[in-house]
Amino acid sequence: MNRIIVTLFVALSAICSQAQTLHAIVFADTKDGNVGAYDYQDYLNVTMEVNTIASAIGMRLQPYFYKDENCSPANLKKVLDNMRTKKDDIVIFYYSGHGARSSRDNSKYPQMCLASHYQENFYPLEGVLNKLKSQPARLKIVLGDCCNSVAPGISPKEYATKGATVLTKEPVNSYRNLFYGNSGVIIASSSMSGETSSTVSWQNGQPAGGAFTVSLLATLQTVVKNNLNSSWDEILLSARDMTKQLRHHTPVYDVQLKATSVPAATAAPQNTSQANPPQSASQQDDEMESIDILTALGNEKMSVEKRVELMDAALEVLFASPQAKVEVVGRNGTTIVATETAKDFVLRLTTTHKLVRLVELDKKVDSGNRYEYLRVHEIYSGY
Repeated sequence: MNRIIVTLFVALSAICSQAQTLHAIVFADTKDGNVGAYDYQDYLNVTMEVNTIASAIGMRLQPYFYKDENCSPANLKKVLDNMRTKKDDIVIFYYSGHGARSSRDNSKYPQMCLASHYQENFYPLEGVLNKLKSQPARLKIVLGDCCNSVAPGISPKEYATKGATVLTKEPVNSYRNLFYGNSGVIIASSSMSGETSSTVSWQNGQPAGGAFTVSLLATLQTVVKNNLNSSWDEILLSARDMTKQLRHHTPVYDVQLKATSVPAATAAPQNTSQANPPQSASQQDDEMESIDILTALGNEKMSVEKRVELMDAALEVLFASPQAKVEVVGRNGTTIVATETAKDFVLRLTTTHKLVRLVELDKKVDSGNRYEYLRVHEIYSGY
C-alpha cells in the first residue's frame, strides 16, 4: 500500500471514529421453513430504514446485521456484551422470527427464539432493553416482530426491571426531530401476551414481512415524507392500529422519553467519505467496510478526475472480477432497477452526483473477501 493511500485511509478511519454513531442491531430468522421468506423481507426493510435514518440525521452507521445461520443466541449475547457506545449515540435493536413466553413470565414482552429449538437459549426482548440501559447512548429503541403466545415447556426468564431513497428537507427534518429530539428508551413488540403474530403479503403473493413491521415502517415513512410533527407515542399507536386492521393481534409498547434540543440542519447530510481504497480487502480497518469505500467514490468533494483515477484500484481491491454482477434495487429492497458489471458500476459512482450512502443488501465474496456479486440500494440528497 503506497504512503498516500495509507495516510488518507487512516484519516478517513479517524473521521468515522469521531462521528456520532447509530448502532443498528438486526436479527432475522431468514432460514425458518415457515416464516423465513417474511423474516427476510423484514430484514431488508429494516436494514434499509436504519441506513436511511443514519443518512438523514448525519450519523455514522455501525451495523450488526445477522440473518441466516448467523441469527443465533450466541451472536446476540456477543453483540450486547461487546458493543461500546458514546453518550450522544443511538441504538436500535430489531428482531424478526419466532417468539414465545412462559405462563410464569412477568414481562408483557416475549422471549425471542433466535432460530434455536432449545428454550434455555431463548432471549427475552425486555432483557435486550435492560442490557442496553447500561450503555451511555442518548436513545435506545428495542423492537420485536414475533409471537407472544404461551408455549409448553418454556421456563420464565429473569428481568432486572420493567423498551432509489431521496432525502429532501422534509424527511431530514422529521428524522432529526424523532431521533435527535428525544432521549430515553422505547420497547415494542408485535403482539400482546398470549397472542401469535402474523405476516402479510403483497397483492401479487410476494412476502411483505411481519404485519407489525410493515405497519411501523409505513407509519414512520408517512410521517417523514409529509414532514409531520408526530411523537413516538403517536407513531406506535398508529402502527398498533394498522397492525390490528391487517391481522388479529395487538402490538404492545412502552415509551419513556424526554425532549432534547434538535441541532439546526439546513441541508441533507453530505457524503464525506474519502475514496482511498487499501491494496487488499484483508487490509481494511475494522471501521471501514468495502461498501464504505464504494460510497467514498461518490464523494463530490473530490474531483471527478481524481475519482476516475481511483477507479481501477477500487475494482482490483473490492471485486473478484470487473465483470462481477451488481444489482441496484429500489426502496422495497427487492425490485431490481439496474443490473451492471462491477466495472460499469464503479465508473458510474465516480461521476455520480449527490450520493449520500450505498446500502449493502446482499453479497457473495471470494476467499479474498472481494465481491463476486453485490446487491445495493442507493440513497441520494434531493437538495
